[in-house]
Amino acid sequence: MTRLTIPVRLRWSDVDGYQHVNNAKMFTILEETRIAAFWASVPGDGAGGAAGGGPDGAAADGAPGAVATGSGDGGPDAAADGDGDGLGAATGSAPEGAPGAAPAAVGSDPVPGTKVLATGPGSGTNTYIARQEIEYLAPLPYTLRPVPVQLWISHLGGASLDVCYEVPGPDRVAARAMTTLVLIDEDSGRPRRMTAEERATWEPYLEDPVRFRRRPGTDV
Repeated sequence: MTRLTIPVRLRWSDVDGYQHVNNAKMFTILEETRIAAFWASVPGDGAGGAAGGGPDGAAADGAPGAVATGSGDGGPDAAADGDGDGLGAATGSAPEGAPGAAPAAVGSDPVPGTKVLATGPGSGTNTYIARQEIEYLAPLPYTLRPVPVQLWISHLGGASLDVCYEVPGPDRVAARAMTTLVLIDEDSGRPRRMTAEERATWEPYLEDPVRFRRRPGTDV
């Protein structure tokens, strides 16, 4: 079993009145995890610095150093803040890295070897969300420490991949989720075939899909 672990920082604005990460904000955490894991670069980010020049005007999400460790300093919103709710829907199609989406955590750890996907405006490839499913298992309280989200792939199709996640809480898994990500040709707006390099890079992370506790037609 091979999984990626992507540390993602929480923001104080992720927390709702119940003193845990809001259910809609969890989708932003999943987006940040994907970007840190897969995006090779963001067009216009120059030498690939860790801040500035991203497609949404935030930090360069796919730049080297996008995976962080340590607790940082500068208060609860030490990470770049943002209130993006662009992925607040669990189904449907939405562009990856939509305006208002928060940047990935910034740090100095090695870039994952899975970051082979050149995407974003001007790259020739867009990534769209075809479907998302999430199951909330426990509250996720705010913490200054990055949350080590586990990520793996459960299916590689011709032009799509299913990405699975486990988001840990203080004493058990807080959420499990799965996203169907579709590779889109920027010029035609249609799905494009996965390249041999992309497939070979991601195949080692293939594993069984997330097992959700409840499915339609079953009891809790």
